[in-house]
Amino acid sequence: MCKILLAFVVAFSTVLNTEALTVVPFVHSFDPQSSDEKSFQYYVENKTNDFLAFEISVFRRKLDKKGNDILERDTDSFLIRPSQIIIPPHTYRNVKAKWRGNEEFKKNTNKEQAFRVIMSQFPINLNKKKEKNQAAIQVVYEIKASLYATPKNAKPDLKVVSENADVIVLKNDGNRRAELRKSDLVIRNKKITDLVRSDDVDTVIMAKSIREYRKKAK
Repeated sequence: MCKILLAFVVAFSTVLNTEALTVVPFVHSFDPQSSDEKSFQYYVENKTNDFLAFEISVFRRKLDKKGNDILERDTDSFLIRPSQIIIPPHTYRNVKAKWRGNEEFKKNTNKEQAFRVIMSQFPINLNKKKEKNQAAIQVVYEIKASLYATPKNAKPDLKVVSENADVIVLKNDGNRRAELRKSDLVIRNKKITDLVRSDDVDTVIMAKSIREYRKKAK
């Protein structure tokens, strides 16, 4: 892979503009025991008028009880090729991923593992000349895709741990993530999705973990 030329950046901001970039799949789940599913690819389209360069990294992903990502860089579980890409304006590139496994999977082949595939932009300057001492604002994109190594028979098992007037605490005793929107959990004759705040409905609860949700205001 050729070296990426970095532009001098005086100031920058991190954004994710879905009109500027397309990443497919944004959420991907595969069976780590299936030879047909161990290899897959990402389609990354640049809809801007500029050259964009990205570094692709994989991180182990956990969630704290508030739903915040806890990430740990993982260089073993997947082979990513290429790990750096330059995408010309209004074109796309494919990034190939291959599951290689890890020690956690060897110890428990029935439990789902969660990952983040993070594509971080490198500032580059391939086609623009800056006047001397001219300041520039470089918009930097960072894409965080969800990736799951999901054994074929893995299932969620969602339960209520505690509840009060403001908060519901849920535990997933299963070996697969629980998607709150798809849950059939009912509390006091109400679906869980009708009790929590609307911006939490599309969240997940990882296998063998606990999440705390704020209730809708009455």
